[in-house]
Amino acid sequence: MSMTVKAYVIGKDDCHKEIRRFGVDQEVATSFEYLKQKVLDVFVGLRNAPFQMFYKDEDGDMIAFSTDDELMMGLSLVKNDTFRLYIKRK
Repeated sequence: MSMTVKAYVIGKDDCHKEIRRFGVDQEVATSFEYLKQKVLDVFVGLRNAPFQMFYKDEDGDMIAFSTDDELMMGLSLVKNDTFRLYIKRK
């Protein structure tokens, strides 16, 4: 079974520049490195630019993450089997 990721690349003024959906197998869903590589596969334009990934918490705050443990905190907030991922270029 897989989890759906809805990924938003955030542009200037926090507007959504590009939105894509993709699946991630449950066995690797908690791997930060796997998710980062999947993002690079889906958003080809990010391959040559450093970026940071975020999720929104229950207060609507953007929470940066860069480890498996931090990703698991974000996954605990998943609603309707869709993990919403926000990506900003550095």
